[in-house]
Amino acid sequence: MTTNFSAGEEFALQLDAEDPLRHLRQKFHLPLGKNGKPVVYFAGNSLGLMPKSARQIVDEELDNWATLGVEAHHATGTPWYSYHEALREMVLVS
Repeated sequence: MTTNFSAGEEFALQLDAEDPLRHLRQKFHLPLGKNGKPVVYFAGNSLGLMPKSARQIVDEELDNWATLGVEAHHATGTPWYSYHEALREMVLVS
């Protein structure tokens, strides 16, 4: 990886090309600016970029709610009642 910093675009593009996480960019919806190009997004500590997988996951939960009503708290592969238990472990790790 390059270590001699330069403020130019060429250096930034080089760092992008060398970034081992660059493939993850494709997993998110990127808001477009007025010029039709993806905006530079620095709001990661607030509402980060929407994962492309989020809509399907939310739709599945909404379908569970629609078809199961209150029973969806317990009767699905991702029961709502115990969500906090799965999230607790993720929060403790980070």
